[in-house]
Amino acid sequence: MLYLKVKSIALHLSKEQAKEFIGLCRAHAEISAKDAGNIKFEMKYVKLPGAVKVIFLELWKDRESLENHAAASAKREHVSKINAMRSYKETIEREIDVEDIDAIVKRKK
Repeated sequence: MLYLKVKSIALHLSKEQAKEFIGLCRAHAEISAKDAGNIKFEMKYVKLPGAVKVIFLELWKDRESLENHAAASAKREHVSKINAMRSYKETIEREIDVEDIDAIVKRKK
């Protein structure tokens, strides 16, 4: 089974802090996309008045790959900074069938 994880983070930040936060999130997405077992790792953001909302879309080949990524990420400095700045986090995680994911994987190309 493949694993899909969607993480949403909302922040109330100054313009300068928002720029820094988005940069940290981009770095996390770039590094995470190279982790073993990753099929897709995207980061999107929306700037709102006085706030930023960041969404990570992650697709992993199996649960073990997702868990290994989580363990590695916990040790990364940029992730510590992201966690220190965030004010809200919502995570959705579930197993999915290969048929369910065809459209998502095609978007990666």
